[in-house]
Amino acid sequence: MKSLTRSGSCGARLCLRAAAIGVAGLVAGCAAEKPAPAPGPWLVTVAATNTAWSGPWGVSYTANLTPDAETGLGKWTLRDFMATLRTGRHMGRGRLILPPMPIPMYKHFTDSDMDAIFTYLRSIPPVQNRVPEPLPPVATTASTQ
Repeated sequence: MKSLTRSGSCGARLCLRAAAIGVAGLVAGCAAEKPAPAPGPWLVTVAATNTAWSGPWGVSYTANLTPDAETGLGKWTLRDFMATLRTGRHMGRGRLILPPMPIPMYKHFTDSDMDAIFTYLRSIPPVQNRVPEPLPPVATTASTQ
């Protein structure tokens, strides 16, 4: 497994492969807005920008997947990226990765698929955007139901 650490090195064929396996939709938004908690029987509410999700897990925000060194994936290695997608934990050992990241879909990708996605993400322009930490679920009581 090779280590990819620089931005701007996504060849046309590799970028097309990454887009074909669905990575393009993951980087559409990097801003974060907090949606209202899900009322009633709904399972999830989502900000109009698809950058914040609220559900039984609390409120989570889409990650900055650009190669920005301070707020994105700029300091990550391919090994960090693969460990995150395979374990569903930040950097492969930290907090759980929450919705909207479709970890169940990615955790079984091949090393080659993950390499293509990581290479693509390293090739897009970095965007400095510190995303808020997830918020825990709000406890429900009889008066809030």
